Amino acid sequence: MEPSESPRKNFCEFYHRLLSPRVAALVVALRDDGRPNVMPAAWHTPVSVNPPVLAVCISPLRYTHSLILKNREFTVNIPDLSVKAAVVEAGSKSGRESDKSSLFNFAPPAKIKTPLIDGAIGAIECELSQAIDVGDHTVFFGDVVACRAKGFGEVWKGKSPLLHLGSSFYTAMRED
Repeated sequence: MEPSESPRKNFCEFYHRLLSPRVAALVVALRDDGRPNVMPAAWHTPVSVNPPVLAVCISPLRYTHSLILKNREFTVNIPDLSVKAAVVEAGSKSGRESDKSSLFNFAPPAKIKTPLIDGAIGAIECELSQAIDVGDHTVFFGDVVACRAKGFGEVWKGKSPLLHLGSSFYTAMRED
């Protein structure tokens, strides 16, 4: 490799950090034993309003990846700062080796089997419509079949969503 290429390569490995902070999300998918598995994710975005479609990018190395492919549904939950410790813990271990369902309380969904995180600022129920491999991640496209939010007419007034800064760093918005 030419010396002039090295700085660019190193920079490009972390280009996604330029897009931070991003609203942290907790992706929930059902395990084989029926318990929910929770994975923090910051790579998510709406891709269509009509019909409503949400995209979530997940590495095939993650346990949640296989669960979404198997069950063909998932929920995306927006936490606030009060559950930061549980979010960090959920992101520090794999659901293959540990049951992360005890880290959160869950609420029943409206349309699918996968539960919602109780107390989340917002929650979106998705049925998997497509999964496309792109580089080292899979983009899961979920048809939004139900959603709920606290104070949606005044989004983010009151409690702030947890914001992901990269790696295991999080923060929240603050109004002065």
